[in-house]
Formats: sequence, structure tokens, C-alpha cells
Amino acid sequence: MLMIHSISAECGALKQRGMTLIEVLVTLLLISVGLLGVAALQLSTLKNNQEAYVRSQASVLAGDILDRIRANANAFRDGEYTVAWNGEGSGDTTTAGRDLTAWQAAIDATLPGGAGDAAGRIERNGNIVTITIRWAERTTQQLAKDAPDEDATSLPTFETRSEI
Repeated sequence: MLMIHSISAECGALKQRGMTLIEVLVTLLLISVGLLGVAALQLSTLKNNQEAYVRSQASVLAGDILDRIRANANAFRDGEYTVAWNGEGSGDTTTAGRDLTAWQAAIDATLPGGAGDAAGRIERNGNIVTITIRWAERTTQQLAKDAPDEDATSLPTFETRSEI
């Protein structure tokens, strides 16, 4: 009698088990790219949160000086609160001067850029006051170092208007 071997039994012994090195490397590459994407997303989120925080701080500082102006409306009508960038009005001799000095110091201490780039300006047009606050973010500070002739118009600003 002839013995017939089953072809399917021999092929079953040749079946591949496990993963090849190429498959492992491709999987590792895909996972690495995915993790890099997650890290980039996290970095972007942190940057946006920092920008939002600084903008909210500028809003609080604008509200602070606006409250001080409302409390001393006569001095506002006399023009004592109208100042250019980093202006301190009449210094410590009046309430308005003390308010402006304290406000500019708070801007310098709170917002990025320090005394050089972080500044506030108050303009008066009749009974309308416009408060503008600017600051330098890290990328802006680096650009300023690279191109020192640039003016401060490219700095981020917060502006609010109110009637007194």
C-alpha cells in the first residue's frame, strides 16, 4: 500500500508564527509619529493657554485703572489721567499720579516684557477714555533682538473704551 501524505499537513508546519522584524519596526515608527503629534499638540495647547492668561491679566489691569479713573472722575476731566506709553502723569503729587505710577508698576510686574515693552497708555476724547496695554511675548522679544529697529506696533495689545 502506498502512503499518501497529506499536502495540507506539511503546509501547516510551514505557517509563520509571530511577527517579523520589519513589522515590528513599522509599528514602532507609527507609534513614534503618533507620540510626536501628541507632544506637538500639548505644546501648542500650553502656548495658547499662556497667551490667554496674559490677555486676561491685561484685561484685569485695564479694569483696575478704569475703576481708579471712575473714583477720581474730576481729575480725569482735568486730563490728569491722560498719559503716553509708560507715562506716570504728575508723579506722586496727586491721586491720579499715584494711581498711574502704581498701574504702570503693576503692568511691568505682571506682563511679559518688563519695563521696556510692557506699557500702558490712556487717551481721553471728551468723556470717552481709551486704555491700551501692550506687552512682549517670548517670540516677540526674540524678534526684537533679531531686528532692533522694529517699532512697538507689532506687540500684542489689549484695548478697552469706556465712558466716564
